[in-house]
Amino acid sequence: YADIVVAGGGDSLSNGEMSLPRRLTHALAKANYSRRPPVRKITQFFKDAGPLSGWIPKGAAIAERSTGRTMGYHADLMAELNKVPREEQEAYSMDSHRKAAAAQRTGRFQDYIVPVQNPATGKVVAEDNLIRGQQDKSKIVKLRPAFRKTGTVTAATSSPLTDGASAVLLMSETKAKELGFPTDISFKSFANSAIDPYPQLLMAPTIAIPKALDMAGLTLSDIDIVEMHEAFAAQVLSTLNALASPEYCKRILGRDEPVGSIPPEKLNPVGGSVAIGHPFSATGGRMVLQGIDELRRTGRRYLLLSLCAAGGLGGAAVLENVSAQQ
Repeated sequence: YADIVVAGGGDSLSNGEMSLPRRLTHALAKANYSRRPPVRKITQFFKDAGPLSGWIPKGAAIAERSTGRTMGYHADLMAELNKVPREEQEAYSMDSHRKAAAAQRTGRFQDYIVPVQNPATGKVVAEDNLIRGQQDKSKIVKLRPAFRKTGTVTAATSSPLTDGASAVLLMSETKAKELGFPTDISFKSFANSAIDPYPQLLMAPTIAIPKALDMAGLTLSDIDIVEMHEAFAAQVLSTLNALASPEYCKRILGRDEPVGSIPPEKLNPVGGSVAIGHPFSATGGRMVLQGIDELRRTGRRYLLLSLCAAGGLGGAAVLENVSAQQ
């Protein structure tokens, strides 16, 4: 095994490629290889390409390859299947922004944000700019469904796609002590899971969470802080409902008792992806840093991490603040 590992990732949706409509692509290809005189080539191109209104590129869609649907579609379907009303989704999302805004105002994010300078303008970006400190509920309730005409998931209750990167440094305890790094936070357990992507694409953490807890010899009530990825408010609320449901835990997990409930004050205490954003490949690292910072700040002992992912995948981990051992 390795004594020292660097893990990280990043995403830049603002630089993502956009695909051209197929008709325009074919017209460009035909014109490129045509041997006609320039004027006739251009005339034929416009005939082949069709009206200008059909030339607009398509934006990136977070598509699920295994089902042909978007993640948002599945989140909306999950809200319907798990009876999560729109009002609860909006209340949860507004609370995520409220907590993130409070943390931002008090400088809680500064220790693990690396400022980035725009080479073109010289402007320095030193804080997340998606967090809404001021929210207008009257506007949020008027938003149209984002993924299904009759759905309940809107832009306000979805994690915004954004640019970002994160990295973490992991070491064995022996190597960390040898090099003088802190050894107060350790991984106690971790588990991965997978489910049938259709229909409840983002529910795999309901399997990984109890597995990670069992491996750590803990129950959900032992956990002090929970960092759960907020792909959608509907996904978080569906997961919480499932973990507390005796019927779900018996039918899906084969457990005689529910995994348990997570008190709101323990869940994402400084906000989550709905407020901060979700750059793919970077969110996991941000959650680890955020959770560890909370353990150290509060002196609490156990942190539970939970992530859902494409393909019906999920993961969970338990981290321990060993300096808080009783």
